[in-house]
Amino acid sequence: MASRKHKSIGARTTAQYDTRRFHSLDAWNRYINNVLGMSILPERKVEIYHIEFDDFKTKLERHNLHKRLTNLADGTIDVALVKEFYANLYSSEGPSPKQARVRGHLVKIDADSLNTYLETPVVLEEGETLPTYSRYYRLPIDHREIEVALYIPGRGFILNGKGHPGRILGKDLTTLAQVWSVLSYSNLAPTSHTLNLTMDRARLIFGLVSHMDMNIDALISRHMTSIAQSNSCRLGFPALITTLCRAQGVVSDSLTFECLSLAINLAYIRKNCWNIDDLTVAFQGTRRARARPTDIPSSSTAPAPTPTSTFAAPSIPAHVDSQRFEAMLQSIH
Repeated sequence: MASRKHKSIGARTTAQYDTRRFHSLDAWNRYINNVLGMSILPERKVEIYHIEFDDFKTKLERHNLHKRLTNLADGTIDVALVKEFYANLYSSEGPSPKQARVRGHLVKIDADSLNTYLETPVVLEEGETLPTYSRYYRLPIDHREIEVALYIPGRGFILNGKGHPGRILGKDLTTLAQVWSVLSYSNLAPTSHTLNLTMDRARLIFGLVSHMDMNIDALISRHMTSIAQSNSCRLGFPALITTLCRAQGVVSDSLTFECLSLAINLAYIRKNCWNIDDLTVAFQGTRRARARPTDIPSSSTAPAPTPTSTFAAPSIPAHVDSQRFEAMLQSIH
């Protein structure tokens, strides 16, 4: 009798968690003690049409990011599935694996699987074994090259305590670089620290604006596994994880869903990314501060130079863990 009682207690102990949702007790403990209390960091769609900011649109399409990564199906986020995914991806014995079982279905996040799903194949130049960006990253940093590509004229890196270039203030970036930065914060290498760019993120943005081919999916894969192992970050790629789970046949029983962050469109760019000191970009109908009487130029004063690119946009309101990011970039070079 005593033996049966002991066995009954043991049975209750092994059934402390939902084995349909979590593949192990470690995963369940990870969910309860960590993941359950984490918030998500939603992605953004990109809604840029032809003749609207073509420089950004062309680069987006060059990397095939317009197909799925910035155009995610219905744009809904199943937070329950996302948290179960990250709990099951966690490994107490070392780096997370490149796959997780969610409600009985295997969801793979290795670079090759993501390349296939997101339709973003790695492009290699003839005779090369690495993408252009991977080769660039192995070279010594050319700070001047980055400044010319990302900064508005007259601005530059903020020096660190040793007098070396350290970081970039977002307000000093060109409009194009700011747009790519916003997209990287949500869809490529999620972080809630968006005031400035670290050197490694600056190099990533430089690669994007310079038309460098790169293995974006390796970056995403590595970042997902890092998030799974972290104890203090927001859960990135929630919409992508939701669509990956659904693609593998995972059935959801959620009644409520989260939405994506505001889309990157012309109105958003105008309100949140446009640097008025960037003379290569202007928007029609933009209201400028009224000059004081003493500042009003005479009729003989030469007109200000006309910006090289002008975009029309309706006046629509819009709103918008750096330490881990450096490690993420090691996955694409």
